[in-house]
Amino acid sequence: MMADSDAEEPVRGEQIRLHLAQCDNCRTELELMQEVDQLLKRQTRREQNVDLWPAIHGQIDRHEHYTVGWQPFAVLGVLLVADKLFEMLPAEDPGLSFKLLPLVFILGLFVVLKENPFKINTELMLGRE
Repeated sequence: MMADSDAEEPVRGEQIRLHLAQCDNCRTELELMQEVDQLLKRQTRREQNVDLWPAIHGQIDRHEHYTVGWQPFAVLGVLLVADKLFEMLPAEDPGLSFKLLPLVFILGLFVVLKENPFKINTELMLGRE
């Protein structure tokens, strides 16, 4: 197939055998590949017969669902709106500290919720129906 795609004449089995009879490098390479092939064919995997369901089921039952109400988000929204309204006052120049204030508000919300926004959750979470 590769020979066809390269517009070359395909190599026949007899040509390969003749080349291998004359070329020590290719013959050695072929023998090494055959040894690797035999080694890979001898490899087997041990079968695992472990029932994981009891451990998973126990973790699902123990898992407490922490739900957050709407109140912390409402407080955050009010604080962000108040900050934006203060920035819009024409006589006041809020400066850099008020531009960073929304970030402080959001970080405060994460502290209140005791959540790390950068945490990667690796626990298995299954939904209950």
